[in-house]
Amino acid sequence: MLISHISDIHLGYAQFNLQEREEDLYEVFEESIEKSINEHVKAVILAGDIFHNPKPNGASIVRLARELKKLKEKSISVFFILGEHDISRSNDVPLPYLFHNLGLARRLKSDSPVQIDDVLIYGFNKERRSNVDNGLIKPFRKLESIIKSDELKRSIENKKLMKILVLHQGLVDFNKFAGEISSTDLPVGFDYYAMGHYHDHIEKRFHNINNGLVAYPGSIDLGHNEPISKAEKGFLIVDISGSSTTAVNTHWIKLEKRRPQLPYYVHYPDLDTQLNHIIQESQSYSKKPIVDLQVSGMNIDQKMMARQLLPLENSTLYYNWSITEGEPSSTSGYSYDGTEGFDMDKEMSELILKSLSSKPLTDLSLDLIQSFNDDSESGSNELLDKNKKKQIAHFLWKFYENHKSSYINQNLSHSGSRGSSEQ
Repeated sequence: MLISHISDIHLGYAQFNLQEREEDLYEVFEESIEKSINEHVKAVILAGDIFHNPKPNGASIVRLARELKKLKEKSISVFFILGEHDISRSNDVPLPYLFHNLGLARRLKSDSPVQIDDVLIYGFNKERRSNVDNGLIKPFRKLESIIKSDELKRSIENKKLMKILVLHQGLVDFNKFAGEISSTDLPVGFDYYAMGHYHDHIEKRFHNINNGLVAYPGSIDLGHNEPISKAEKGFLIVDISGSSTTAVNTHWIKLEKRRPQLPYYVHYPDLDTQLNHIIQESQSYSKKPIVDLQVSGMNIDQKMMARQLLPLENSTLYYNWSITEGEPSSTSGYSYDGTEGFDMDKEMSELILKSLSSKPLTDLSLDLIQSFNDDSESGSNELLDKNKKKQIAHFLWKFYENHKSSYINQNLSHSGSRGSSEQ
């Protein structure tokens, strides 16, 4: 049996606030559904972050409904869980549940699996780092016990059911600082762990979960926290048909309709020559690309360079440029949660831990930062759980006290002056 595993769709997201980029996402999502149908899948799993905003715009709701209707007409079941972008902090009913109630898709639960042929599918919605123990680890252990008992009964009856667990969590095995759980936390007994949250395609088997396959298909297009790059995007077709874990096979499907995103690094003396090359390459695509240009050099006149780059307006949908004095830093193989080079999560975690000497307060601060980040996307005024407010107030005051002198000195040194910023 074939199952399509799609994650981190982010319908409604308009990169650089461009309507064309919002439409691009709808187009590649439609492509993923069409290819799933052409592969004759039995079911489609949406592993979280279906929408980019917990209160999505009308266009994204309509476009999702259109694709779900196509699948229903082909008798293809759709199962989903929620990612952080699907969950409102104001305790509203998540909008994807509407499609569950309409019978176009089915919400997955941790305590009552859905069954399709000889496959059981369980799912957990996204849990924040601060609630992992109660929201995931304890339920994992309970689920593990139930599965073990059920397998014992089926072995007596000589029956074998394959099992899938759907999660929207980061594993620390792939990123020490960005993940919320590790492979050792995962419940044993599943043949395939259908993951979401990391935006890159990752697959690995872990011995501690009986060689179960953990797989992230990656996002279907570059997201708001990914740099412009030539990274390929796609989804997974999973073959669940054998009687052993190793019989689970995957095939990653590349999405072809994405708009090109092209990074360039140019030495300023070569700019005119390289600019002609960039324009020629940009005009070779059916869609105008997104271009990011890093220019190296000293004492560059920014106004003059901005005029030099004006020809890019006709051959690109959007271009961005910056000046650097050295070689570009190497980027990670994981665009959303990198493990090499500069790692924002790692740097923030280390700085806060060094300041507060408290792991719980460090975790709390990272949750706070993530909450503000989520809020900037969702527009929700209900940022945080009420029972955390005292902890947060204590954390903020303590952090300020530890850094009071640096804030005062910084304020005095910058008063009355304003630095120039690069485009």
